[in-house]
Amino acid sequence: MEHDLAHRLRDLPARVFGTQGKRESARSRSKRSRIVSQIATALLVVTAGLAIGTAIAAPTSAAGPAVVAAPKVELAKIELAQTTGITYPREGAVGASPVDSKTTAKPRAEPSTVPMATDFAAHARRAASLDAPLIVLVSLRDCVYCGPIRQRELAPLVRSGKYEVREIGMDSRTAVRDFDGSTTTGVAWARAHGVKVSPTVLFLDTSGRPVADPLIGAGLPDFYGAYLDDAIARGRARLHVGSGATTR
Repeated sequence: MEHDLAHRLRDLPARVFGTQGKRESARSRSKRSRIVSQIATALLVVTAGLAIGTAIAAPTSAAGPAVVAAPKVELAKIELAQTTGITYPREGAVGASPVDSKTTAKPRAEPSTVPMATDFAAHARRAASLDAPLIVLVSLRDCVYCGPIRQRELAPLVRSGKYEVREIGMDSRTAVRDFDGSTTTGVAWARAHGVKVSPTVLFLDTSGRPVADPLIGAGLPDFYGAYLDDAIARGRARLHVGSGATTR
C-alpha cells in the first residue's frame, strides 16, 4: 500500500500538469492565434521593407553603368585623337596664361618658330603681297601634336620669307585685331572660324575667308608636307581667281 501511495504521489505532478496543460491549451488557443497573427504581420512588414529597399537601390545600380560609360566615350575620343593626331580643348578650360602671351606654356618646350597673330588684317595684306594665302596655325597650350607641325612643316615656310604664317591659341584670351579691325581673342576667333580641335591649319584671303580646305590634325608625317603644298597651291589659285589675275 505504501508502494501504491508513493507511486501515486510520484505521478501526481504529471497528471496535474498534464491536465492543467490541456485546460490551458484550450484557454490559450485564442492567445496563440493572436501571437501567430502578430508574427505574420511582422514578417509582412519586414518583407515589404526589403522590397522597398531593393526598389530604392535599383536606380543607383542602374545609374552605375551610365557613370562608367563617360570614360568609355573619353577613351574613344582619345583613340580617335591618337589616330588622327588632334587635341580636343578641355571643357571649360581656358588658359590663365594665354598661349600667345610672353610667358610660354610649359607643354610647349620648343621655341616659338611661328610668330603669334597680332593683327590679321596686316598679316593678310602681307600674305597677299607674297602672292600666297595667309597661313594660320590654330593651336592649344597642351597640344602634343602642334609641335611637329609647327617645327617640321611651318617653320621652314617662315624661314623662307615667301609666306606669311601666324599662330593663334584657341584657348587664348589675349586681345588680337581681326580682319575687320575689331578686337577679338583666340577663343572667339577659333569659334568664329569653326575650329574645334588642334592643330588646325587655315588658309585665308585678305577678308578672312578660306581659300583652301583646312588641314586638321597632324596626320601622317610622310604625307603632311604634300597636303600642305597642295593647300597652298589651291589657295593661291583661288586668290588669283578672286583678284582676276592669271595663275602663274
